[in-house]
Amino acid sequence: MITLIPAGIQQLSNDTYRAIRQKVATNEPITVLHIGDDYSFISQGADSDKPDNLWVFAIGTVKTAIDFFKQYPPTFNEVENAIMVVEDEVMPLHKLLLPNTGLYTMDAGVREIAQLTVFAETKQGINLARADMEQVFNRLAAIITGRPASQDILPANISFATALLILREVMHHLGFTDITIL
Repeated sequence: MITLIPAGIQQLSNDTYRAIRQKVATNEPITVLHIGDDYSFISQGADSDKPDNLWVFAIGTVKTAIDFFKQYPPTFNEVENAIMVVEDEVMPLHKLLLPNTGLYTMDAGVREIAQLTVFAETKQGINLARADMEQVFNRLAAIITGRPASQDILPANISFATALLILREVMHHLGFTDITIL
């Protein structure tokens, strides 16, 4: 986890949180996920202006891919090593997050994952269930373990695979049953 958060990331977090908060018109706490190229963040709060908490992680679609994957599809061992690092980054939040909050994002990469499933369209946006996201991850795992990539319509690129891996670990280890994509 990154402890000294650059001003640019803080501003992006505030802007993303505020944009989501405007579309989720309740005073209930929300949790916001952003998976970037070089870092990811989770912010949480009930305020309409800015989040109460911000956590930034040294994992992202490009950074994690460069750190762990040599090609597409990555090998089983490459994925396992990446999962261990992503878990180590996000697991400490399990005890820090307010329970029972909705998880939201505005990320195009998460939207791309949802579009490969049977998602639910709500008045707030696209709702992606963890079980449906897991089915996409299982399809990727089948490719990693030898099924020809041509037998699936998953995007054949490392950024997609990395975004899926990060989303999976966040939802699984932090206990989110779904995510709403605005």
